[in-house]
Amino acid sequence: MGLKDDILTALESNLTHRQVIDDKEETIKPPIGEGSKLNTLAQDLTNAIVNFIQAQTFTITKLNATQLNVPVITPTGPGTAAKVTVKVDENSQAVDNPLSGAESMTSEVKLKKAIEV
Repeated sequence: MGLKDDILTALESNLTHRQVIDDKEETIKPPIGEGSKLNTLAQDLTNAIVNFIQAQTFTITKLNATQLNVPVITPTGPGTAAKVTVKVDENSQAVDNPLSGAESMTSEVKLKKAIEV
C-alpha cells in the first residue's frame, strides 16, 4: 500500500456508515473505484503531499561521517590516515570540527523521488 491507498482507506473508513433500510441495518460504503470522486481526491491529496515534501529543504542537525584511508602528508611523505570522522552539530562546535554549526546550517537534504510504500 502506498500513500494514495492509505489516504483512500482513511476516506472510505470515515465515510462508511450504518443505515437502517426496511428494518435492516446495512453498511453503506462510498464508491472508491478508479475514476470515483474519492479515488480522485486521494490522488490529488497524494500529489499535494509529495509536492510539498519535495519543495522543502531540510537541514542536517546532527551528523557523523567517517572516511577510511584518507590521504595525508606526513613528515616522511605521503601516507594515509586509517580513519577520519567529521562531526556536524547545529547546536555547537564539534570538538574536531570548529565549523560544525555553520556547516549544519548550509547543508541540505532533499527528497528527489517519492517511493510508494
